Amino acid sequence: MEKKHKNIDFQKVEEIVEGDSDFRKQLLEAIILAAQELKEKYLRGIDEKDVERIKQARHKIKPTLGLFDLQKLRMVLGRGKQLFSDNGLNQELDWHKQELAEAIDDLMDEVREQLKE
Repeated sequence: MEKKHKNIDFQKVEEIVEGDSDFRKQLLEAIILAAQELKEKYLRGIDEKDVERIKQARHKIKPTLGLFDLQKLRMVLGRGKQLFSDNGLNQELDWHKQELAEAIDDLMDEVREQLKE
């Protein structure tokens, strides 16, 4: 039984790279870097109560979310956006920080696994 990837659609990666293994490796590494940058900036934005930093981090990852169908991460970011809109940054956000970190770590784990293949 084929494993269902819940964090990224690798078929979309394969469509883009068209069999070019070097390009595939570069693209997967770029996804990991984008995820790491999102995690760092978004979490720092929460810690520093910096709405603009959070918005910038979300905006920068937006094309990657759609292009590679990063459903889980998109869902978590959407919940965060609604949460901040409803209640601002002066609330208890540890659960959201944990949820985001886990979603990003899961994504990076799946991508790293594909890099080994």
